[in-house]
Amino acid sequence: MTQNPLDSIRIVLVEPAGALNVGSVARVMKNMGLQHLVLVNPQCDRTSEDARKMAVHARDVLDAAQIIPTLPEAIAGCQRVIATSGRDRTLPTDLDPPRTALPWLLDAPSALIFGREDRGLSNDELNYAQRFVRIPSNPEYPSLNLAQSVAIFAYELAQSAVDCQPKLHVTS
Repeated sequence: MTQNPLDSIRIVLVEPAGALNVGSVARVMKNMGLQHLVLVNPQCDRTSEDARKMAVHARDVLDAAQIIPTLPEAIAGCQRVIATSGRDRTLPTDLDPPRTALPWLLDAPSALIFGREDRGLSNDELNYAQRFVRIPSNPEYPSLNLAQSVAIFAYELAQSAVDCQPKLHVTS
């Protein structure tokens, strides 16, 4: 049996403030076959009724979420790290669309980092990543909810994992 390439990917939330978002993230992760949720210095209680209500049948993902004090500890052991950004920045590298960048995570222990709901990741935090991604959105209102962003990235990861699986050839 072939190992699921999604098993080596961590979804890392830096200082999430909303229990509803954390529960929703757990749910969408389970929907798309991801299981490793890491919360860096969370500002909410992942065990709260709000988080559990939003997780629905993904309470196992929520309960297994690791609570880590710092971003470097959260990504320890990862060979590939992609950071998300909701806005253009003055970075020495491009912000790639998810479909282009995410397949790169499938070949090694990896992390996909999401920033705070209100301000995203700091420039110092972005320095921990080798690549950066951004969801192309309406320039008049580019900000997406954290759980919505994770949903888009999780879907793209799941599709990339399906695309990289060896195809079975049936002969009659």
